Amino acid sequence: MTTVSTLSLVNGPRFGAARMQSDLVRLTKEITTGRHADVGLTLGAGTAMSAKLHIDLTALSAITGSNAVASARLSATSAALTQAATGADALLTQLVQARSGATWPANAAVNGLAALTSTLNATHDGGYLFAGINSSVKPFADFDGAPKAAVEAAFQAKFGMAIGDPAVSTIDAADMTDFLDNEFADLFEDPAWSTWSSAADQPLRTRVSPGQTVDTSASANQTAMRKLAMVYTMTAALGVDSLGAAAREVVADRAITVAGSAVSALTALRADVDLAGKRVDDATTRVELQQSLIETRIATLEGVDPAEAKTRLDMLTTQIEMSYSLTAKLSQLSLLNYV
Repeated sequence: MTTVSTLSLVNGPRFGAARMQSDLVRLTKEITTGRHADVGLTLGAGTAMSAKLHIDLTALSAITGSNAVASARLSATSAALTQAATGADALLTQLVQARSGATWPANAAVNGLAALTSTLNATHDGGYLFAGINSSVKPFADFDGAPKAAVEAAFQAKFGMAIGDPAVSTIDAADMTDFLDNEFADLFEDPAWSTWSSAADQPLRTRVSPGQTVDTSASANQTAMRKLAMVYTMTAALGVDSLGAAAREVVADRAITVAGSAVSALTALRADVDLAGKRVDDATTRVELQQSLIETRIATLEGVDPAEAKTRLDMLTTQIEMSYSLTAKLSQLSLLNYV
């Protein structure tokens, strides 16, 4: 004969209620998060696939974040180049007018050189736009420092007189041409260019997708910047007003040529920067699509049906209430009631 004690009758529903309370917590969490409360327990061997998908998703999220920074940097670089091109165009116009007898635009060139320096030392997100991979180093020197001293020293060595000396009016066209082609031009080539620039030739490179990298910065060492610095310096710092007519004409013609080359080089550089920006944006679109696909796969693996989970939760809540009610009635049973 099997006997069942009152204690067993009372504790049976109580123990079942404890299990149902645990299930209640689990179902509530699944409804809130939309995924299994214990992914590892539910998926078993499939957990490895879930973990890999999460790792891939994290990597893609990091790429989209770095792409946003790169895109903003390229946009700022393009705007800076546009500003530099506007200044170069304005100087070119003034040089052409000066060739025809108008006032030599020395002051405009001084201001233009200051503006170029400011542009090349522009920063974005804590780094210098035109420093290449040396983004923490200020790339371009102020003209009044070492660059000006280098120009004056080269002029003195070539002609045996200082810039602005009344005797410079005796410099002939051939000597001025030779100076501009050699000693002066060398100041804007390596190694003398280091007097002007501390930038790196190598641009920043960003991984814009798992299999693609893009150059996402410019450098103050690029041809456009060297030619801009050359034409501004040639116009502002060689004391053209003190030169004779023949030497002045040589400087004017050379400045117009260099200014035109600078504008063309800036146009090409802006096109490269804008193309890089488009490549970054296109890569971001592809990466975001990959993210969406992975998120869908994760949801398929780990997700729960909210409606089904809600139905199970409601049923479980009803069972718990019935269990509590039954436990209360059983606790009131006593043989004394039947003696």
